[in-house]
Amino acid sequence: MELNDEITAQELTSETAEQFEHLRADPEKLKMDPDPEVWKIWQGAVLLKDEIRRYCQEPIKLITPFEDNPKFLKPSSYHLRLGNKYRVNGKDHELSDNNRILKIPPHGIAIVRTLEWLNIPGFLIGRWNLKVKLVYKGLIWVGSLQVDSGYQGFLFCPLYNLSNRQQALVYQDPIFTIDFVRTTRFDENNGCELWHSKRPTYELGELDYQRLTSAPEEQFKKMRDDIDQMSKGMHTELEKNKTDIDKFQSRIDSFQGITFAVLGIIVAALSFISVSQFTDMSVEDPSGWQIATWIVVLLAILILTGTLTYAGLRIFMRK
Repeated sequence: MELNDEITAQELTSETAEQFEHLRADPEKLKMDPDPEVWKIWQGAVLLKDEIRRYCQEPIKLITPFEDNPKFLKPSSYHLRLGNKYRVNGKDHELSDNNRILKIPPHGIAIVRTLEWLNIPGFLIGRWNLKVKLVYKGLIWVGSLQVDSGYQGFLFCPLYNLSNRQQALVYQDPIFTIDFVRTTRFDENNGCELWHSKRPTYELGELDYQRLTSAPEEQFKKMRDDIDQMSKGMHTELEKNKTDIDKFQSRIDSFQGITFAVLGIIVAALSFISVSQFTDMSVEDPSGWQIATWIVVLLAILILTGTLTYAGLRIFMRK
């Protein structure tokens, strides 16, 4: 028999039930091992790579698409890849060859599905989990460890990013590991039955119908929004206070200019009166008192001129 490796990754992107129907195995074929000799020496055990490879053939088609190379097929497990459909914080997205990166924000959550379709026979169970190297990056896998006998479909699970960094996953990269364990003998006469559900096993929404979001990420986002709003309010208030201070300073500058101008005018006027009454401008050899009086007049004029200039410059700079 040929291995079931003709299904490519690109053929697993449709979301209709008809698209996935050919991936399913006949439920009757899932009830016993295709090799009758196995039943004679039946015992529970973890499947090694040769048995995983055998069950990936018809009629079981354990894993589709199946890659028979060491990157995926391990001594006693198989590495499952990241599929194309995912949901981050309640919003749907799709990966492709042109859009290969899934980004999970700090404290965010992504609902993902595997690239591979699984058909679990009645005499096996699957046990899957996130690869260890991703756990040490801060990703936590939250799902059902066991895949029941009879399950047919993709595998889904939420991935939490508990780190303080954005984590990126790449489309079709192996991120999960699964092993398979034989059960006791499957016998319908003893009440054994295959897993069955009316819900489709290819839609994210069938399990994540509430569109799961991360409470910590929502709280952090709310805190960031509150801080941004508070910062904007403080900035507006500071600008308003700065404007008020500028107006007040302009009033002080104007008051100072007017005050010194008035004082300069008063001093200049008094000096001029004093000079007019107590000095004789025609005297060729003025006395010390006359010289002092004229010096006071000149100083008053200089003070008046400087004050007006200073006030004008301050008002100009404020504008």
